[in-house]
Amino acid sequence: MKKIVCILLLLLAIGLLIWWRMPLIGSEWSKQTIFVGLLDAWYGASRDDKAYALWIDDDSTKGIFDVKTIADEVGIMPVFAVIADKMEPEVADSLAKWQNQGAGIVLHGLRHERWKDWNERQIKDDILQSYHRLSAQGFDTTKIMKMIIPPHGCNTRTIRKVISQHGCSMISGACLINPDRHVFQLGRIGITRDTDLVAMRELLQEALGRNSFVIFGTHSSIPESFSREKIKEVLMMAKDLGFSFDIQK
Repeated sequence: MKKIVCILLLLLAIGLLIWWRMPLIGSEWSKQTIFVGLLDAWYGASRDDKAYALWIDDDSTKGIFDVKTIADEVGIMPVFAVIADKMEPEVADSLAKWQNQGAGIVLHGLRHERWKDWNERQIKDDILQSYHRLSAQGFDTTKIMKMIIPPHGCNTRTIRKVISQHGCSMISGACLINPDRHVFQLGRIGITRDTDLVAMRELLQEALGRNSFVIFGTHSSIPESFSREKIKEVLMMAKDLGFSFDIQK
């Protein structure tokens, strides 16, 4: 009986530690959130001297033009998660040009196929083919950011192993804020039409006090959830609070 009580107390302590270490909006819990949150809790406090933020928009459809408009209006350089072999020429040409102007590019799969049941060789081939395809479309592959977003939020030991071998961080499907820029598995907070701006401000203030690393996620490829107004408000909020959007420093 005593052993059971100790185990329960330990689980409760772990649960409280997770909740304290990874602020969430609402109740967006998932298996990945719990898993990555445990790793972050073990990792400890931030090693950065200030709070950083990044904005990543997924899927590289014609919605990128709305993203660029917002970015120009708020004065924040966006990052685009590109599906290398599914971009229309106009999209690819624009993204390659914006990359030269400072926009970030991260990999999001060659054709956005599920990596969940793939072996190491298949995942490696997908990543390498993505680089080759981007190069053929005019991107500077030497400047591709050292982050990879597995398609469909897939997260397996094999995927983690391959991404780690490429020397990249992994953007997971976890909805949380990261201790700093140096953890391997990164979470992100989505901005949609339903985003609660009051809750977002509280979340950001908490993250700011811990010198945390916030990644904002949007999907301009899904018009029904994409809100230019909410995105602008959240980005300006983070900027005004003092988050640095230059994560390379």
